[in-house]
Amino acid sequence: MAPPKGSRNNPNGRPPKSRALTELLVNAVSRPITLPDGKRVAGKRVLASLVADVLTTGRLRFPNDIEDSIISVKDWLEFVKWFYGYAEPPVQRNEHTGEDGAPMAVTIVEVIKERGNE
Repeated sequence: MAPPKGSRNNPNGRPPKSRALTELLVNAVSRPITLPDGKRVAGKRVLASLVADVLTTGRLRFPNDIEDSIISVKDWLEFVKWFYGYAEPPVQRNEHTGEDGAPMAVTIVEVIKERGNE
């Protein structure tokens, strides 16, 4: 007879799979950035500002740049698609069926309690 699951060398089971690249990116943008004027700002704030500028104006100025970079309309549209796909992922619809694939039947029952018999 086999021993119960998790009772051998690894009682807690396999650890959940980590998202290494995501964690590395989050850590990288969490570090403070020193701007040309000497001011230190959180990397996430700089990133959010850059994303907002590209979305609203199509222009981009990195902290150490002297002038704006202008992106093409095609690149701007791709960026907007990426942003909305990330910020508001598409809704996944799940079909639910009854036995043998037949439509599900839902019965709603209203329960009314009489006062004093609660």
